[in-house]
Amino acid sequence: MTDMPARRRRPPIPEPTAPEDDAFDLWLRESLRTAFDDIASEPIPEDLLRMIEEDRAERERLRGRRRARPEA
Repeated sequence: MTDMPARRRRPPIPEPTAPEDDAFDLWLRESLRTAFDDIASEPIPEDLLRMIEEDRAERERLRGRRRARPEA
């Protein structure tokens, strides 16, 4: 890369800072917690849990079908 003209060389990429050191990340994390902690701590609705379980059962049924199918 040293044979490339100086104007075409890309500047080195700075090392990323740790998220806990970055003021914006601290602000964002705290803002999101303030906005959503109450919602995140609410129980999951029964309808949603039922849909997740039904989907899981359907996926397992399809996987079982694929395993039982002889390879062509």
